[in-house]
Amino acid sequence: MKIEQDLQSKSVPKIKRAVSKITKERLESYEEALLSALGFLISKPKSWRVLSLVIRAIGITGTTSSIPYLKELVKQDFEATVLYRDLGFSICLLADVANNRVNFLISLLDSSNELLLSGACSAILYSGFIPCEQDIKMVLDGVVKYDQCEAQVITSRCYIAAACYSWPQLQTKEFLKSCTKSYWAGLVDIANDSLAGKKTKYVLV
Repeated sequence: MKIEQDLQSKSVPKIKRAVSKITKERLESYEEALLSALGFLISKPKSWRVLSLVIRAIGITGTTSSIPYLKELVKQDFEATVLYRDLGFSICLLADVANNRVNFLISLLDSSNELLLSGACSAILYSGFIPCEQDIKMVLDGVVKYDQCEAQVITSRCYIAAACYSWPQLQTKEFLKSCTKSYWAGLVDIANDSLAGKKTKYVLV
């Protein structure tokens, strides 16, 4: 009850405390309260960090009923552009991973919103989900081109390269070899780890 009260309190610090507990302990049944807090925080642009936590908590503990609202938020013009990555993360968890598919992610492969795509790719890494062979090919072919500012931001291909450590090597080998040519040493390490079937030491999500 205390958690729900904090989420509905319209107090940013209390909302942050409640969301942190929900995410850490993977507490379910707070979806409506989280959505209510999300609606409140949308009107508080300076509270984007807590808004980010709420969006991610919905993805981690929520259900598909939140997807329409999250997709509506994608259409908004956020000054804190990192929120698009959070939205991609949560929508992918709820729409794709929960249903053993990557349809949403694939729909973003030619999107102009690279942060949204990066968020969806980070959800695949976070969840440990392994797509079917056909989807793996589509994802690898789609993200390989996203290498802009790679040393400054974590690109979609970085997340996927990290996820590849548990994917079929026959399908990922060429993609990972291309990643070893990155000018960012971090991705080179990630790709080499995945080629060796090892989980990367880098904490990306």
